[in-house]
Amino acid sequence: MNNHKKLVSPILTRLTAGSENKKNSQVVLQELKEGVRFDLECLFNARYRCFSADSKYQHLEDSLLNYGLPDLSTINLSTQVARVKFCRQIEETITKFDPRIKSARVSASDNIDHDDPSIRFRVEARLFTNPAPETVIFDSSLNPVTQLIAVSEVYNDR
Repeated sequence: MNNHKKLVSPILTRLTAGSENKKNSQVVLQELKEGVRFDLECLFNARYRCFSADSKYQHLEDSLLNYGLPDLSTINLSTQVARVKFCRQIEETITKFDPRIKSARVSASDNIDHDDPSIRFRVEARLFTNPAPETVIFDSSLNPVTQLIAVSEVYNDR
């Protein structure tokens, strides 16, 4: 019996790609990781509305009205406590809006570089992949001037 399992593309991708576009597991996995990285960057750079909906519309809490992060110019990230709270908020946002990620852990960097005022944090996530979950790590940096967050994958850091 062959115990080596092969990563496969989602069914819709396989059906629409046709037989001429077969990819190996490594290519499929790398494309998935790049897609997740891009989507996380979009999620982190989107800002949700700043007012609450009426309590009778509870389903709006998980809707696209709340897609993204709060306005970062209103958050003081100069203390460790504030950065930890911000990391928990990012974790909740990731698990709420990206169903490919089963669990996420976000940690802020304690290293402060006075020449580079960017705030750095790391996302460690478990991707739901077929046939087995895959761990992926992304480093992110928040530019305090532009309020934009850049996300890059960390390779071979396990």
